[in-house]
Amino acid sequence: MKKIWNKKKIVFSLLVGMICFITVIWYVNDYYHADENVQIYLQEKDSVSVTEMTDGLYLDGPGDNAAMIFYPGAKVEYTAYLPLLSDLAERGIDCFLIKMPCNLAFFGKNKAKKIMDSYEYDHWYLSGHSLGGAMAASYASGHLESLNGLALLAAYPTKSLKSDSFSVLSIYGSEDGVLNMEKVEKGKSQMPADYTEICIEGGNHARFGNYGEQKGDNTAEISREEQQRQTVDAILGLLEAHKDQKQEDAAMTYEQISPQEAKERMDAKKDVIILDVRTQEEYDSGHIKNAVCLPNEDIISEPDILPDKDQEILVYCRSGNRSKQAAQKLVDMGYENIIEFGGILNWPYPELIE
Repeated sequence: MKKIWNKKKIVFSLLVGMICFITVIWYVNDYYHADENVQIYLQEKDSVSVTEMTDGLYLDGPGDNAAMIFYPGAKVEYTAYLPLLSDLAERGIDCFLIKMPCNLAFFGKNKAKKIMDSYEYDHWYLSGHSLGGAMAASYASGHLESLNGLALLAAYPTKSLKSDSFSVLSIYGSEDGVLNMEKVEKGKSQMPADYTEICIEGGNHARFGNYGEQKGDNTAEISREEQQRQTVDAILGLLEAHKDQKQEDAAMTYEQISPQEAKERMDAKKDVIILDVRTQEEYDSGHIKNAVCLPNEDIISEPDILPDKDQEILVYCRSGNRSKQAAQKLVDMGYENIIEFGGILNWPYPELIE
């Protein structure tokens, strides 16, 4: 009798497991597909080239100093946002459209880091739609020093985005039937001083992308093209305002030199500090001889390892992006002799790598 009962338990467990497996497979494959119109945006145009990456698509337009990383909405095929981002790239903001595991940004919240470590831009912005916006906000909250701003499309934050150097734009449609406006209101307590909210009259939840109508949404009173046009205009307004303010308030106040000049200083001055602002993992994989590691993201107050603000400090990273950010932060903290010399990728002295 006991053996029969054990067999029933095994059969029941297998049955439950199969049901769970089938449910997961169904859920993952039940998503909103991009409409057929997005295919034309995969073709290279004179002004925007589209390159496939491991994590999605790179839209390279005529701009060269600002880029936006975009997280798609939940259970939406990522290519549905190509029309929106193609327009943005065409107007000077290069875009990275991220392909999320199982079409859920929850599983790819940190994908922005890989993009930012692999490409070099002066200004980085995040954006996302619905759940993608929430996950972009969650990532941004822990990396405010590395980003310039965030554009939320029908989304809200749950963690603090407060920073004097960070901007947030929140855009939603007046006819949105999916977005929880109570949570949008509550999320305002997490916003920085530079916060802008825009309601697109006649817009709804789904028309930020090209994937048809969404369950629970209200009928839009304007076209998809019009909602996306107003969205691009608003995002460009945010970026331009932030760029102008940065140019006025934060002129570069550190010295920049070549790797060759940096080596000459290292040879001539034994008391110079060589500062590697990559992650500890990157540092451990190989660094310039005698360099000390202080990750850029950890520079949020005066570092204990740099007690002398008159000390000559040579700063480098992987490609030259994080080193510029770190150099400026140190100058803002009162360090008077900061010198930035780019990235280890351009360091021409392999014998000085350890």
